Amino acid sequence: MDMSVENHETTIRPIHPLWLIPLSIVAGLVSGGPFAGAVLVRCGHRKWGWGLGAGGMLLGGVLLLLAGLWGVRWYWVGLTVSLVHLACGTALFLIVRKPYQAFQASHPSVPLQQGSYRSALAGMVGGGLLGALFGTVFAIPYVLLSDSLFSTVMPVDFDDGMVLYRIFSGAAFLTISGFLAGGFLGRFRPGLTAAQAILYALFLVWAHHTWMLGMDTAISMPAFQAHSATLGGWRSLVVPLFFLQLFIGCWWTVFLLFFTISPSRLSLKFLRAGFVLGMNLTAAITISIMFGYSADLLLGMGEHFERTGRTSLALWCYERGLDKEPKEQVASYLQYRAALSSHRLGQEEKARAGLNRVVAKFTGNEELVKKANRFLDSMERKPEGKRVVLPGVETRTEYKGGYCVPNSLALVMRYWGKDISARVIGSRITGLGRGTIVVDQRWFAEQEGMRHDFLPMAGIDDIKHCIDAGFPVLVYVPAHVFAIVGYDEVLETFVTYDVATADIWEEYIQTDFIKSWKRQATTLVLSYPPEKESLIPEDIRHRLESLSDNYLHFQLHYFDAPGDSLSIPHLYKAAGDNGAFFFPVTVLYGEFPGLRPSLGKQYDATRIAGEIRDYFWNDFDEGIHEAGQHHDERWARPDWALEYAVSYLINNQRFDMVEALISRINDQRQVSEQMLAGIGLLDLSRGELERGLDRIRSSQENSASFYAGLARLKMGNIQGATQDLVKTVERRA
Repeated sequence: MDMSVENHETTIRPIHPLWLIPLSIVAGLVSGGPFAGAVLVRCGHRKWGWGLGAGGMLLGGVLLLLAGLWGVRWYWVGLTVSLVHLACGTALFLIVRKPYQAFQASHPSVPLQQGSYRSALAGMVGGGLLGALFGTVFAIPYVLLSDSLFSTVMPVDFDDGMVLYRIFSGAAFLTISGFLAGGFLGRFRPGLTAAQAILYALFLVWAHHTWMLGMDTAISMPAFQAHSATLGGWRSLVVPLFFLQLFIGCWWTVFLLFFTISPSRLSLKFLRAGFVLGMNLTAAITISIMFGYSADLLLGMGEHFERTGRTSLALWCYERGLDKEPKEQVASYLQYRAALSSHRLGQEEKARAGLNRVVAKFTGNEELVKKANRFLDSMERKPEGKRVVLPGVETRTEYKGGYCVPNSLALVMRYWGKDISARVIGSRITGLGRGTIVVDQRWFAEQEGMRHDFLPMAGIDDIKHCIDAGFPVLVYVPAHVFAIVGYDEVLETFVTYDVATADIWEEYIQTDFIKSWKRQATTLVLSYPPEKESLIPEDIRHRLESLSDNYLHFQLHYFDAPGDSLSIPHLYKAAGDNGAFFFPVTVLYGEFPGLRPSLGKQYDATRIAGEIRDYFWNDFDEGIHEAGQHHDERWARPDWALEYAVSYLINNQRFDMVEALISRINDQRQVSEQMLAGIGLLDLSRGELERGLDRIRSSQENSASFYAGLARLKMGNIQGATQDLVKTVERRA
């Protein structure tokens, strides 16, 4: 073929018309039209060539736009686009074939010597080795570049595992492409110099990485948004991207390499390399439509419009995405977002109808079905109520491991007029994959001229009052931080900016939120300019003044002590004069028995017990509350605050309160097996053997089997006692 032989004449030879067919199938008329026009121009038909090129680009763009918005099942769209592009490529071939043949007849090429099959084999080996070497070397700057371009919309340099995957996959596919390209070069261009081989390897790297840039732009970004919404995340992209690269990318980049190196002049080679970038972008858009990613793109666009307050445009995108009848889970999420958008626009009947469709028709996502049911119940109970969302709350998100504080703090700072990106904040105070400690959060905010105050033992109404006063709120949940920027009385939700959720802007059901929030002392954080302090509601302002430093000392007690020990001075400062913040009091009582007499004199045990009861009595359990607003109450994990609190009550002889508290939590929600076993041991120590044994058995906690065996022995149950004691021996063995 003409592209495989470097012509040493001054005449620039056009590509063979047959290549217009695969070119049009992969990259569409947007690329195929200009290439066909270029062939005509080179063959002397200048006006026809320019007309065909411009017309092909325009028609190709219109076809892609119509295909992207066509409201039928995605695979019918993909099949139709493939057939149309095949027909267009064939038509282009037929149009330029005769002019090309006439050009060939009048401009005969000088045949070059072909290499042997041995040189082709040597080229394969050399090309594969160069591909592996260059692929590994250039994958690193590509990851850094793509991280700068895309990390605000999808994970790139997310953690070590993802970076290694992208480097390895880039090197692997360039090795395959280099293997193929080297074979062709060895066969048709024997005797390449080392400089030529390196230059061609660099052109292959360029073709590969611009191809990956197009794939990331047209497929990875929208697909991540969609799969994140359906709880698949970036890992769900690995398989489809792998096969697209394997079956298309490897040969396509080789094709682009030969297209680039065909001219004899180096300047023209670089000019064609510039065209390769555009070809790869159009190819990625075409493939995105052919494989059904246009619905994902509409979903991502809708989420962007939601975040920027353009709810009507968001609703339009969601409805167009539903028209395309995408995969079941994506359709479920599109309908869910459309229903919530209708609610925000005040279209309550449409919102209810949309939520009902999530429950009855679009059931691919069980979590969304549960939420839709709860929203419908809330609408039935309270059909009217206000929705308050702070205006102008928007910031770019950095998808990086452990970046919840930089993202949330950047949003708050931007709200107050300080446009500091999450990336800048994270680079100064956050460890990738490790997170950010409280002390560093406060330090950074104060360095930027902001106050950063903590309010432990806060309540739901405190959050609403802060929102009403114009203050976005940061809240702590297990291993996570996010911002609350509004609330909805009808849905009974908080409007949150939460990077651990599917779409960042999430309606967090308040009864779910409080359970997670209580695992972190229901701590509320306000970051604000000092001159805005007077706008904080008076009651909250007074509590911030008295408890903010207490909370900071409570966090410092982990760090300002040698080894694994705790800092007694920091804990005393955290407890304050009256122990209104009871967490540090119970830690002191549990970890330092020698201090109990003085603690008993300094802090009123009755008051502390009352604070404990009030805190844990409602909306608390030991269920697993993970980041991402997901609550799994089928399992439980011991809560350290509850353990310290129960220990405090037991040591102060308040057994009835412990019994009532644990029974209350167990009846309402979930108690960990360790806590049940511990309360069972308390029953045994008080002589309530039957109840204690029942609790130990229900907990299935083998560590208590020794005491259960002694209890059964005391009750005369020799066989049961033997079984429990055997369990103890086996466990210790």
